[in-house]
Amino acid sequence: MRLEYELEIRDLACSILPQGIGMDIGNGWLDIARDAVIGLVVASHGRVKVEKFGEKWGLLDIRPGVRGLDDDVIHTVYEITGQARSRSADICELCGRPGEIRRAGWHRVRCDDCEAEHVRRRQFETGNHQAIDEAVGYYVRVCLEHGRLFPVANIVMEAWPDDTDRRFFLDEVNDVVGWWRAGMQHRHLDEDLREEFRRLRFR
Repeated sequence: MRLEYELEIRDLACSILPQGIGMDIGNGWLDIARDAVIGLVVASHGRVKVEKFGEKWGLLDIRPGVRGLDDDVIHTVYEITGQARSRSADICELCGRPGEIRRAGWHRVRCDDCEAEHVRRRQFETGNHQAIDEAVGYYVRVCLEHGRLFPVANIVMEAWPDDTDRRFFLDEVNDVVGWWRAGMQHRHLDEDLREEFRRLRFR
């Protein structure tokens, strides 16, 4: 997910989505995730804690921690996460167009166009780990140097043979930046930079 989308959701979530919980979803589920987070904050008065925010069996999987909540609040919380999961079954996770569950290999919801790129995208990710990791390190250092966040596409200018590869590359850099921000280790970045990076915002 693009970093600006992730931070939008985190800002809406207030304290219910801890910084250490990664958001392992694509851009296409932004509206579903936004609606679910707002619903959870309102229903629980900010007392629920999200323990997972990602995908399972191809669908959006938001796991709430409900310890200490009243039964009626717990029921509403699970209704919200269940509705989000159901909505995700018909929306392409990558682009947000109408899609369907695909069960070849690992399960995923894709439109026809994104599904047609599936094998190429996986091969690109596998074959370009080093370039992706280096771009993540460069992006984080530039943001820290300037004391603000930038869209990844404005900073990472790596040339690729065509627009499709460039799109795959930017998607991967955004994803890895988000995971490092949540707590994943990265060979090009010191752990002590993470808290400072978490404080940065887009202007």
